[in-house]
Amino acid sequence: MKECRIRSHLLPVTLIISLFLFLIHLLLWRSTAVIRTDIDYVINTELYNYTHPMHLLSSNDYRLLVNFTFTFDQLSLRCNESTFLLVLVHSSPGNFQKRSTIRSTWGAKTGWMNIVFVTGRTENLTVRHQLKKENKLHGDILQGSFLDAYRNLTYKHVMALKYAVYHCAQAKYILKCDDDIFINIKLLKNYLSTDLSPFGIRNGLLCPVQSTASPFRTYRSKWRVSFEEYPGRKYPPYCLGYVIIYSPDVAFALYRAAQSSSTIFWIDDVHITGTMAEKSNISHTDITEWVIPYKDQMSLVNNNVYPIKPFLVSRPDLSETEIKTFWNRVQAISVPKSISSIPRDKTMRPKFI
Repeated sequence: MKECRIRSHLLPVTLIISLFLFLIHLLLWRSTAVIRTDIDYVINTELYNYTHPMHLLSSNDYRLLVNFTFTFDQLSLRCNESTFLLVLVHSSPGNFQKRSTIRSTWGAKTGWMNIVFVTGRTENLTVRHQLKKENKLHGDILQGSFLDAYRNLTYKHVMALKYAVYHCAQAKYILKCDDDIFINIKLLKNYLSTDLSPFGIRNGLLCPVQSTASPFRTYRSKWRVSFEEYPGRKYPPYCLGYVIIYSPDVAFALYRAAQSSSTIFWIDDVHITGTMAEKSNISHTDITEWVIPYKDQMSLVNNNVYPIKPFLVSRPDLSETEIKTFWNRVQAISVPKSISSIPRDKTMRPKFI
């Protein structure tokens, strides 16, 4: 009987001690573990055959581009079942040398990547003829039936998404970029297939994010936006469009939203990855951490010094010579199998918005 009474007194004490030890363990785990609460995309852990819900588009959608009747003037390259990554490079019709440089460096043909150069029409007859010859030779020009102009960038962006939806639904990832940047393509492949998933992701919109921008209202700015064009005081968070990675479902959702929108705004980054993303309830994953810092870019370009920390993409406005310099330098070093093994700079931790 006495032994039973002792045990009954010890039981609450034991519970208190156990609870105390559990709380200590929990606090220690929280202080040391990397808790990923910042992920919006969904990793596919097994083969995932995504199919675009084409029935949600209008019956004549293919022949429409936002608000006018549309055709592909040039459409030579198609994806196949082995396409892991579709790269859509926005390029002006006359940028022959830029396209040639990309083909000979980071955009060289591989079995896992399909690259197309996205452009519009030109009024220059010589350029028009040369562009047709270029496409006959390489088969990688995607040209739409609208004038290639700064104020038509949104049409170009939507056309690129149209191509992805209708002609490259097999791709696990879609990358949109400009023709004046360098993609660290081998590390990018490792990032997509190892850090993300070889089976792709869902709900993915990865890019350098701008979340505090407002329209330029001054008449002296070439980027002036009138209140009629955009009445809001601030832009929604949007991608800096020199590099964007979409999962196929997000590409479709943004395309569908743009095609059905009653308004169009000429700054494509804001309209597609800001307004349409917000309308479609799509969040951004900020990959600014993996864009090469400006000082490192200058050191690489001017002094051929490779940065200590690997990067996925350069900053924009590179010349053809600078792209080649990037390529030659990257070729001379080993490529990490993933970026998760690379020490993260806490001051540059990616933000998920």
